[in-house]
Amino acid sequence: MANQKDDVNDLNLNVMSKETTSLEILNHKNEEINDDNDKYAVEEVESDSNTKDLSNIEQLICAPDSENINHRIHAEEVSTDQYDALLHPPDGSTNLIDETNGTHTDSVDQYQCIKTRLPEDCHFPDSVFKLIRGQNQQEVINILLKVEEEKEKIWSGIDKKYTNIPITKRISSKMYREFKKAYNWYLSKEYSTQAKSVHDAQTILGNLSSGILILNKNNQILGVQNHYGTWSAPKGHPKIKDDGTLEIPLETILRELFEELFIEFEEDKTQITINKNNIDQHLDLNKDNFLGCGFNSRTDIDDGIRHIGLLAVRADEKKWKFSLKDNKENKDWAWLNIDDIIRHRPGNRHDKYHTLRPFAQYLKNNPMF
Repeated sequence: MANQKDDVNDLNLNVMSKETTSLEILNHKNEEINDDNDKYAVEEVESDSNTKDLSNIEQLICAPDSENINHRIHAEEVSTDQYDALLHPPDGSTNLIDETNGTHTDSVDQYQCIKTRLPEDCHFPDSVFKLIRGQNQQEVINILLKVEEEKEKIWSGIDKKYTNIPITKRISSKMYREFKKAYNWYLSKEYSTQAKSVHDAQTILGNLSSGILILNKNNQILGVQNHYGTWSAPKGHPKIKDDGTLEIPLETILRELFEELFIEFEEDKTQITINKNNIDQHLDLNKDNFLGCGFNSRTDIDDGIRHIGLLAVRADEKKWKFSLKDNKENKDWAWLNIDDIIRHRPGNRHDKYHTLRPFAQYLKNNPMF
């Protein structure tokens, strides 16, 4: 606990100009640590799944429309934050050392996801363009692409710094704090008074995730576990491509899968290394088996809904071999029992299955294979 004050102080954004003093990107009171591709951060902040009526999930997973989403996503009796003084200091800062980021749930199995078809395209949410004023759509896209490239540069530098250091929860938190400090400095320097708008636009894109739900013959789900103890399917956010378009979900799914896992397939006693170019020759990527779920992201940005879509596939665990690509983002992988995911009762402790549970419940109720 001796370093807790220093850890919190590391989160404070020091902005030189008068106009951006109130930016406080890191300490935004209602903002979650955004998940998957903020690589070594809290991979999953415990958000409530909220998807009883998602008739257009194939559109929402790419571009939620803040103007009409409310009539399609209806809140049920969602669980509430249970604020802890240690995790939520009076100044509004957040203790990133804690694996839950101070958010807890007391309801775990009352929501559902829906089955649809994997979208063939993906476009930017309209709300992204409304945030950054005085710029046309192409100019906004160019800004977001530039920011994305800068984030990659920052992470690359941090990766090199920690190359020979074993990644633990503490080190993961430290790397994330270093990233946020550099990232916020860049935003405030490059975009001045519009820094927060650019950051919020990035957050909206960060609320879109696509991944893969791999089931073995025992009906177990392949999960990856981050350094905070959270289990999830391999997934991540769509990237902006060089031509200014967003990745379509299948591109995101395959990129994230092979960023996180090394995969081999045994055929006629021969081990074949699987990559994005040959996976469809050995695994049935049925686009009709796409499951979508919405989660309350607990931010006050845009509609506050985080959209996760997972493509469900079946793999024979005797023929398919998986291993972690490295231990930077995740510390383990395993085959998880569907019933264990559903029955887990975290109370007000860390909910390690919170983004897997709605998908596990769907598969329990609607066997797909």
